[in-house]
Amino acid sequence: MKKIKCAVIGTGGRCRSIMKELLKHAQGNLEVAAVYDPEQWMRDKFFNDLDLPAVENSESPEAAINTPGVEWVIVTSPNSMHCDHIKAAFAAKKHVFAEKPLATSIEDCQAIEKAHKAAGTMFATGFVLRYSPLYLKVKELLDSGKFGKILSIEANENILPEHGGYMLTTWRRKRELAGPHILEKCCHDLDLLEWFTGDLPLKVRAVSDRRFWIPERNYMLEKYPPNTLMVKQNQQQADSPFTAESDVDDTTFSFFEFRNGIIGSFSATMCNALPERRMRFHCEYGTLVVEFYTMSVRYHMIGESTEQLITFGSCLGHGGGDGKIMGELWDAMQNGTRPKCSGSEGLRSAVFSLAIDRAACENREIDLTEVWQELGC
Repeated sequence: MKKIKCAVIGTGGRCRSIMKELLKHAQGNLEVAAVYDPEQWMRDKFFNDLDLPAVENSESPEAAINTPGVEWVIVTSPNSMHCDHIKAAFAAKKHVFAEKPLATSIEDCQAIEKAHKAAGTMFATGFVLRYSPLYLKVKELLDSGKFGKILSIEANENILPEHGGYMLTTWRRKRELAGPHILEKCCHDLDLLEWFTGDLPLKVRAVSDRRFWIPERNYMLEKYPPNTLMVKQNQQQADSPFTAESDVDDTTFSFFEFRNGIIGSFSATMCNALPERRMRFHCEYGTLVVEFYTMSVRYHMIGESTEQLITFGSCLGHGGGDGKIMGELWDAMQNGTRPKCSGSEGLRSAVFSLAIDRAACENREIDLTEVWQELGC
């Protein structure tokens, strides 16, 4: 295998997780030649956790990107910074892997797409659930024709209390850095809906609010054992998800209609003693339910007496997707194989996410006809 040099922009927890998987595939043939992260403690943790030789922090993202020998740039900075960092990498004719979401505005997503086309280099994005064996099986079943047309979909992502509490004590609690929760966290699920249906949303309605994580419930931090409602991982976090300054809603319910006539709903909440990440497909000839936390697919065909159940392994590592997406990335680095997920998936899921947020904020139905026409989708 040939040696590959990369630059890493942003060295937080998600970066460490994916780099651990990528380094496994590289088997000593990947060198982190440059990093940029303004937080010293985070850089130290990155090198220590991954057992890598430390390199000096670059003066700027551009300096890291233009380090001699660097071919690939790994962008895992806060969401609102993705656009500048990705564009800088493409301007330098580098290949790019960017974590989801692609960006926090449609305009930024378009700018990234334009920069990618001008660069002509490879682009991979972190829509990791497409690589999980669980969701690959769902795609296979729906595409087989066995179920006929999809008529409607019910989907949700309801995360654990400690997960929601953690997010609301980090930079993800601020829209200016992360975008709305429906984008930051749920763009995975909305991307899957577009992938499974083979189409795009046409009309969207939604309601959204801050309903659980409010100052009046701050007493709950004392009521329950440590780490029940938040996990304190570093000193940079806010002290309480109930009182930390935040403009991110914790509850969203949305309703949508796709261009091909499929209708559906998607909801997301940020504190659930019984977590659930489920999609239910009502089809012509049967019903299919996929549930992430149990890593299971259940389906029943009309006229049959037996329900079918398919189970997979642990839901850790995004249901096995982390290892597979990094395996594909290493193949791209070694052999020039084009990644399956690039900027176009990021653009389309961002439009869906931001339309839900806009519908809730403006309390009206959003029609995406002109948006898709302008984007050429």
